[in-house]
Amino acid sequence: MSKIAPLVDPELLARLMAWAADMPDFAVHHAADGLYIAQECRSEGLPEDREAVFLVALVITFWFWFDDRSDKCLRDSQSPVDWQALFTIADDSSGDTPEELYFRRMSAALAARAGRPAEHRWWVLYSVRVFRAMHAEEVISRSGQAPTFVECLENGGDSTTLMSIMSSAYLAYGLDRPARDGDLRLALVERYMLLSQRLLNDLYSAEKERREGTDGRPSNLILMMEKLLPRDAARTFAEAQRSGYERMMMHNIELLGPEDIFGKMTRTTMQCIRRWYESGPLRYSEGV
Repeated sequence: MSKIAPLVDPELLARLMAWAADMPDFAVHHAADGLYIAQECRSEGLPEDREAVFLVALVITFWFWFDDRSDKCLRDSQSPVDWQALFTIADDSSGDTPEELYFRRMSAALAARAGRPAEHRWWVLYSVRVFRAMHAEEVISRSGQAPTFVECLENGGDSTTLMSIMSSAYLAYGLDRPARDGDLRLALVERYMLLSQRLLNDLYSAEKERREGTDGRPSNLILMMEKLLPRDAARTFAEAQRSGYERMMMHNIELLGPEDIFGKMTRTTMQCIRRWYESGPLRYSEGV
């Protein structure tokens, strides 16, 4: 049973479950985890808005569900995911796989909320980047041969799904992220956020992935470093890199200024994601 479900709004949880009731493999823990982060990521100064929370939860829930669906590719001979269709979904593809149906329905809800089309387009493009990064990790897992640490880290930053999630939150709360497209400091905040969170994810998921196979997922950065270092040293190295990226992220947030809403949202979201990990989500539990 999910430890997260009791911590979220029961009415919004029921709404999420009803919204995705026709999706195969959809479970309460997908919705509960997504809703927990969506509830907690609203930074100080933004209005309380249950519809915004619901829309952001839809996106986070999708990525948790999709991640588990794509993991089936590694266990089943017949992949349930049509990757090529998802790569072109930004061009209004019309496929009928569960992933496409969920994504298009979710996309329509976000498009209706957007202040201008560019906000929705920004979210779609970053979401397609996630699909491409996840597919690259599947290819690595199937081959059993990972590229370099830095290549896995860079690709893994996109596969964290965070830019899709953050973009949906900006859109849902009426913040125009495309209007800041030329802000290099904000771009650095986002880059360091992705890299630090990839390392954080791999630190939390390494033992689960180790249990799932002899060597675990080849693209997990902790398991990769264990080929070169003792287990404790590998984790120490990864944590040092994570802390370094987080410090650079925070430095650039400070350069944006204390009232910059994108800096405040980034800081708040990173804090709530860490609390989510520490709350013991089902997906990292024994036997899952």
